[in-house]
Amino acid sequence: MAEADALVDDLFRREAGKISAWLARLLGPSRLELIEDAVQDAFGAALARWPFGGVPEKPAAWLAIAARNKALDLLKREAKLGPLDESAAWRLGFADPEETGRLDDTLSLMFVACHPALERDEQIMLTLKTVCGFGVAEIARAYLSTAEAVTQRLVRAKRKIREIGLGFELPQGRELEERLPALIAAIYLLFNGGYTSGEGEALMTRELCAEAVRLATLLIEHPMTATGECHALAALLSFHHARAEARTSDEGGLILLAEQDRGRWDHALIARGFAHLKKAMSSTALTTLHLEAAIAAAHAAASSFAATNWRAIAHHYRALEELKPTPVVKLNAAIATARVEGPAHGLELLDALSGERKLARYALYHSARGALLAELGRSAEAADAFSKALDCPINDAERAFLTQKLNACR
Repeated sequence: MAEADALVDDLFRREAGKISAWLARLLGPSRLELIEDAVQDAFGAALARWPFGGVPEKPAAWLAIAARNKALDLLKREAKLGPLDESAAWRLGFADPEETGRLDDTLSLMFVACHPALERDEQIMLTLKTVCGFGVAEIARAYLSTAEAVTQRLVRAKRKIREIGLGFELPQGRELEERLPALIAAIYLLFNGGYTSGEGEALMTRELCAEAVRLATLLIEHPMTATGECHALAALLSFHHARAEARTSDEGGLILLAEQDRGRWDHALIARGFAHLKKAMSSTALTTLHLEAAIAAAHAAASSFAATNWRAIAHHYRALEELKPTPVVKLNAAIATARVEGPAHGLELLDALSGERKLARYALYHSARGALLAELGRSAEAADAFSKALDCPINDAERAFLTQKLNACR
């Protein structure tokens, strides 16, 4: 019984998005609510039947057929309030469940979920729900929100899709160029949301990171979306996610890059990152993701923290500042410069950012100042900086780490 439950959970994560995409091609994105209900009911039926009747020979196909039949039932129920959509019913009746893994379908659903008309949070939540198979409760935990709030956001997003009359297809030409950045941004934000969790949570939510890597990989597997920027995204996420096992101790404590056991890095994933980066660099366009991937590659290539090529990293950050002169980029550029030109110069650059409103409640800014001040022997000022970092929104692992740093200054 427990084995059947575990199998259904695993299949839900791997197959729910594929089945949803297949049904969305048959019924159109305006019926996402019906599709989600059908998929949920199919997996619910599996949970009820498989522990007692046994797992079918082809469990994924069984689930697809169950979802299709449930969708057909829901269509007929709709017909009590109006005419039956006979065309949709016909498509469902003759649909081949073996087609549930089509890459085009999954990408099309991703473009639906990340339509520019939706707000960024709506894009990511809808992607998590429809493409990744996350439940509302899981999404709420990732966003430090409530299930009710997430449900409202999802309902609003689906209503916008209906109002737009969005078709289920891969965009072409200029439309693809216009909509791809929103999809790339949503995947990147999804990864960042998992890489550093919110206040009160563990350091990272690895499932979110893994899903972002998977979605980025889907983009570069299709010739229409295998652009240089998408390869750069896949490279960047691969380099970062490769360090997941080494970022936390067995107790969940934060381990900084300088102290990480590089033997615990996923070197196969790093190799994939370099392969993606090579393809990204064949592109004529240089994007911010190219530069961020190059910075991550420099860290991944170093055999130790001491062997890191900080001059190359500082150079990449200067180029990144020209394309993306945000306070956070300037902050990271200052940290890299400190490694090359010393803590005094790095502190000077950080102090020049003191008026940036976005950094006032950003823990990394204050903790970076604290680290440089401590390195310069200015313990009282360092303690003040670490105290300010502790007042910022941070997760439990970060709080424990900063508290340790603060105590060391006293």
